[in-house]
Parts: sequence; structure tokens; C-alpha cells
Amino acid sequence: MQIEHRCPQCDGPIILDETDRLLICSFCKTKLCIQPKDYLRYCFAPCGPLLEEVLFVPYWRFRGIRFLCKTSRIEDGIVDKTFLAIDSKHFAPTLGIRPQSLKLRFVQTAENTRFIAPKISFDRASVETKNDVVYEIVTVHETRFIRRGTQGDYDEVPETRRELKEDRVYHEAFMADTTSLIYTPVFVRNGRFFDAILNEPLYGGPAVHESLPYEVFSGNWEVDFLPTLCPDCGWDTIAEKDSCVLLCKTCNSAWESRPQGLKRVGFATAISGKAAKSSPRQYLPFWRIQADVEGIKLGCYADLVRLGNLPKVIQPHWEEPPFSFWTPAFRMTPSVFRRLSKQFTIAGFSGEMDDRIPDAPIHPVNLPLEDAVDSLVTIIADLGINKKKVLPALPHIKMKVREALLVLFPFTETDHECVQPDIKCGFMKNALQWGRNI
Repeated sequence: MQIEHRCPQCDGPIILDETDRLLICSFCKTKLCIQPKDYLRYCFAPCGPLLEEVLFVPYWRFRGIRFLCKTSRIEDGIVDKTFLAIDSKHFAPTLGIRPQSLKLRFVQTAENTRFIAPKISFDRASVETKNDVVYEIVTVHETRFIRRGTQGDYDEVPETRRELKEDRVYHEAFMADTTSLIYTPVFVRNGRFFDAILNEPLYGGPAVHESLPYEVFSGNWEVDFLPTLCPDCGWDTIAEKDSCVLLCKTCNSAWESRPQGLKRVGFATAISGKAAKSSPRQYLPFWRIQADVEGIKLGCYADLVRLGNLPKVIQPHWEEPPFSFWTPAFRMTPSVFRRLSKQFTIAGFSGEMDDRIPDAPIHPVNLPLEDAVDSLVTIIADLGINKKKVLPALPHIKMKVREALLVLFPFTETDHECVQPDIKCGFMKNALQWGRNI
């Protein structure tokens, strides 16, 4: 989804992506943090000047990564839904492909324009899985071995049987999700609603003659913009258009963009001997999260070894807390995100760290800490070896974050992969670009 806007500094045209957190003007080089008061509101532009008064109909839009922990597996994918924010028989229940195919604008007040007030508040239940338990009949193919004669030879006899399978949803989590309101324009002509984009009538609902059956008002929302200067030293920070954490090399600090302003974030740089020998190409950010876990025993690294039945001999000092989760602080495809989180958490990096920002390319931090915390229960489900015991316990698990640290890890690059030699893991380089489009 793309948004058209004008630079607040030079009034130059800018095209923003839905995932952008910074407005970067290619004309005057201005960088500004986009600061919505609650959630962003967009609108489609009408096809042209109209004699009738334009009304804007509200739709909720939700987009994000979903993790679904079921009886026998963990599913992941992308959820993208729009649904009507009012109770009406005049308008379509969804926007279809319009958010992906048409450019939008930030909602701004204008003459001869009114907005229909949303009467249905956004509820996460609208995008969550509806059925906790699903039963289906599945076909199972098996092979029996029948002994033939007395010589010890066996024949393979294929068998097919049908059985009832129960699929239960134990946990559902959303990550890197965005919620916004999209207003689509309509107008009334001859007692009927018309689509102001296609200039065609909307079929459905009773006729509209004198008074509108909906509450309307004049919108007064404005999007605030915050300079990306370091609050400590006033110097330019390092950030890209989708960054949620800004880095300042001048005073060696990190700042997270919040609706109230910029908030300091603790960070460190991992010192990797193997990566240094192979000349690291870039640093990738990870969240190290220490949390109090209720509902399952996971207070130290030894508990992790038992939970995952890892091929390790438990050392005495492993019985001492704290235990740390590790997740990427950048958006990735869901399957790669789960794998990296699992590998880094099992590795339990405890090497040396520096408190300075490295002089090397740094991948932008575009996954907030809150989203990383939302994925922790899914990581526990992924780590547990005994799924029949771990999955039913997921609804009872509660997390309370005690400490979080942003850690920059050096990665080396091959022709097609990014590799971390100390953790001994890697992934395809194009997964970084795919993740930035989520």
C-alpha cells in the first residue's frame, strides 16, 4: 500500500510505503518521524471535481504476520483484511484489492467533504481464528509387511484407512501488525450512493432522499512529524524509512520512536572473533529479552535444555538465572524469523560486547520490542520437543519483561547468504528485502 504526501519542508511530492516510519524527502533531504496520535487514517481521492458533497466511508484495515500453534504443527503467514467500520447495507463489506492497487493520502480536512463516523471499534477477534477445534476426516496411507513362505521373505501390502482428526488451536499471535482506518469516497445522486472513484452506483440498501442514515462530521486529524535529530547532542541520527530505532554515532546512543517522542534504548555490539577474521559486511540487530515466565518452567538455560531435549550436558552454572530469549529486531519472512529466534535462543550468546556503534553498515531496526515480545510464546512452542505436553500449556503462559537489550551482531555475506559464524546460522540474503515489504 502506497501513500501520496507532500514534504512539510519544501512541499515536494513524496510516495510513502505503508511500512514507512520516517518521511524522507528526496528533494530537500529532510528526515521526519511520522507520529500518529493513535492510528493512521488514509483516504482514496475522488475521480475528479464533483457537484455533490463527498462522503467518506470508514473501513478498518489490519495487516501483519500471524503465528498459529495447532495440535500437530505451527503455521505462519500474512494476514491482510479490511472490513466495514459501520453497520450498513449500502456499502461493500470489504475494500477488496483497492488498498494494494490505488494510492492513498493522509486524511485532511477539505471543503465540501464530510466523514461518516466509525461505529464499530476495531476488535482483534475480527482477524483471529474463529474455531478453536476443527474435526476432519483424513485418509491415511500405510504399508503392511506379510511374511511369504518359510524363507523369511516379505511382501509389501499397501493399506488405506480413514480416521477422524482433531485440530485444536492452542495459541495465536500477531507480529509486525498495523491497524489503520481507510476512508473511501462516495456521494448521493438521485437517492442512491455512488462510488466517487469509479463514478458508478453502489447496488444495495434502501434509497436515500433527504437525510443521511449515518452520523457525519468534519475530520480534524493531522499527522505530526518529529525531527530525527538526536535529543542528546542534536546531531543527525542514522535511520532509514522503515526504522523504528534511530542510532546516533556522535554521542553513541539509540532512540526509539514513540507517539510521545524519542525514548532512549539500551544497546550493545557483539564482538565476534570469527566474523572479524572474515571481515563482516554488515550488522544485524537482535532483541535480547529477559522475562519472567509463568505457566511453564523456563527460568534458566538448563530449563531450556530440558524443554528442547538438547544434546548437551547440563553444566552447574546453567541452573542459575537469568534466561534470555533472542529474536531478530528486523522484519523477516515468518519461517526465517522463527528459525533465527530458535537458533539464537539455543546458542545463548554470552560473549563480549562493546557499547559503541560499529563503523560498518547496519541493517535498520524495523521490528519494535513489543512485536518481539508477542512472538515469545510461539518461540517456546517451537523450542519444546514434546509438543503434546508443551502446546496445551500455551494458553496458560504469561510473560513479564524484566529487561531488554538491542544487540548488533556482525554477519558475513556470501554470494547468496548472510552468515553468523559464531552462532553457526545463516539465511538467504533476499529474505532481508522480502521482510522489509511485510
